[in-house]
Amino acid sequence: MLRRFLATSLLPLLLTLPLSTTAQVAPAYKVPLTTDLHADGQLAREKNLPLLIMFSQDGCSYCDQVREQFLEPMRKSGEYTDRVIMRIIKVDRFSDIRDFDGRMREPSDIATRYRASVTPTVIFVDYRGHELAERVLGITTPAFYGGELDDAIEVSLQHLRPMNVSLQ
Repeated sequence: MLRRFLATSLLPLLLTLPLSTTAQVAPAYKVPLTTDLHADGQLAREKNLPLLIMFSQDGCSYCDQVREQFLEPMRKSGEYTDRVIMRIIKVDRFSDIRDFDGRMREPSDIATRYRASVTPTVIFVDYRGHELAERVLGITTPAFYGGELDDAIEVSLQHLRPMNVSLQ
């Protein structure tokens, strides 16, 4: 009788334990993979923000490093919410992405258009997909990488939000 009680009382608890542990380990903030640059562009237009797009691929340890050590912490901090919209394009995926013009394209075709032949390549574009700042290619010195991203975001914002200088 004790065995039956333990089996019926503890088994459901034990079965849910691994699920709850996994849920706690999963990061709360993730930089999303894009499937619709047109919609991302409309969001960027509404918010008057640049789009940061990282071209990535599976098995790219440098891509993982940029995402995990820079982009995800930036997103999680909340300090970039009003400065940039972040997206990732996996160039080795076979699912088409809706491009800025509304047409469906392969991720590799979009990467080719932006000359993103090396991963990671991070570009900064406006709502139409026009580049706003110098791209960040690869990752050479992690100590300077965050500053490179910040500088490119600032340049992008300056292009989108020119200073209003009034003569008085």
